[in-house]
Amino acid sequence: MKKVIIALVSAIAFGCFAMVQPAKAGGVYDGLAPKSSVLGVKLGLSNIVGANVTYDYSLARVWKGSFTIGGRVGYMWDGSNGRSTVEGVSVRNAWSNNYVDFQVRTTYRLNVVVPQWEVYAGVALGGGFNAWTSKTRVEGITTSSNNGVGGYFSGAFILGTSYNFTDAIGVNLEFDFGAWEQAWVNLGVNFKL
Repeated sequence: MKKVIIALVSAIAFGCFAMVQPAKAGGVYDGLAPKSSVLGVKLGLSNIVGANVTYDYSLARVWKGSFTIGGRVGYMWDGSNGRSTVEGVSVRNAWSNNYVDFQVRTTYRLNVVVPQWEVYAGVALGGGFNAWTSKTRVEGITTSSNNGVGGYFSGAFILGTSYNFTDAIGVNLEFDFGAWEQAWVNLGVNFKL
């Protein structure tokens, strides 16, 4: 699953690099003007494996930055498959969690000293559901399995940075603090719409 996600994001990134026109003379990034938006495709690289898509719409410029409102949809997977021997009997345990997460978010994006570079901070609120399964097999004796679905609320403080190679595309690193059901560190590409 991890290889499929990495291959998909890589293919999108390489395709966009081939299609995008260069930035304005001097490579200056204008930042996020009002009524424009940013679409992000990211891989979760921390506590669990995942991928997510973010969308931020610029509401207004304030000082040297802009306020945005948007959302995030993510899919995360966590699991284990192990075997052990207890008193000469082979025991196999397997479990997995599949999270689907939806959030509404707002950020303040600030252009910093380097024209193509911006930093941002914000908050997100939302929820999602977790489809889980657990299986235990004791060799020659018994097999048991459990599964279910549960819902949850989530919230996060967002801290991120983007470097824009052109006026339309850039790389992004984002940290989500507080939403334990999702990846805390996300790396991906941004597309300015």
